[in-house]
Amino acid sequence: MSDPSGPTTPAPPPTYAPPPPSSPYGQPGIPQPIGPAPVGASILRQFTGPAAVGILLGLATVLVPLVWGYVFYVLPIAGFLAGIAAIRRGQLIGGIVGVILNAMGAILTLIGLTG
Repeated sequence: MSDPSGPTTPAPPPTYAPPPPSSPYGQPGIPQPIGPAPVGASILRQFTGPAAVGILLGLATVLVPLVWGYVFYVLPIAGFLAGIAAIRRGQLIGGIVGVILNAMGAILTLIGLTG
């Protein structure tokens, strides 16, 4: 029960294709690293948008009663809300400055109303 055609030679091993060339943009699906932002740009960004509004309203509610003797009634509340909005948007430093200035303005308003 042997094979009448004789012994067979084994097939040659499969050839492997070379790996594809690397892309200059990196591997797909892997994000490229992002370098740090300049220090001045990230600090100044803390005082834009709602933080700037909160700070300006806070300065108005503090300086106007001290200089002219006029008291704002609703402005400290609006500035406080703008400061909270800035904190919620990630502008922590500007938001805290706005909240503190508006708290000082609210105290001056209360003193102006009762004094």
